[in-house]
Amino acid sequence: MGRGVIAVDRVVAFVLGVGLVAAGAGGLGWRFDLIPDAPERLRFSWLADATRTAWWPWATGAAGVLLVLIGLIWLIRHFRSRGVRRLQLAGSDHTGLLTADAKAAATAAGDRLTQTAGVRSSSGRMVSDRGQLVAELNLTIEPTADLGTVQAAAEQTSHDLHRIVGRDDLHHRVQLHVARHEKTPARVR
Repeated sequence: MGRGVIAVDRVVAFVLGVGLVAAGAGGLGWRFDLIPDAPERLRFSWLADATRTAWWPWATGAAGVLLVLIGLIWLIRHFRSRGVRRLQLAGSDHTGLLTADAKAAATAAGDRLTQTAGVRSSSGRMVSDRGQLVAELNLTIEPTADLGTVQAAAEQTSHDLHRIVGRDDLHHRVQLHVARHEKTPARVR
């Protein structure tokens, strides 16, 4: 998601949250007679009159279509893939375009990290996160893994990936997940 979508989500969530809290507090206050001069019933005579007019079905239909469009736009903006498939490499100009398979580069970096002692498995991918190109490496490590060794290997692999891709705007994110149990080797009888 982009920054604009995140900002709109937060503002809408805040406004809806405050509105729901206020409505809930008002409802409780009304129920337990904490609001002075509150009527026993709410009556909206204009609403009954409005529903009998000729324009009411058209207005409710238009409101429904508008809500469906807003909902579809919201879904599309939230489920856009952040993955980067191709990277434009240094040396590209008007005579030609040099590209690399971003997923293959990140996967190779992850595979290299599985050769490190204490790393059980890994995966890698390139994403666009808030307008920045990020290489994400996810590692599952053994509970007894030496974090210093894993950190040194992750830093070296990130440095190598940065050098191979040749993009100064490439950022790195390495996430460590600790396995619940030590991997036991299979027994042969």
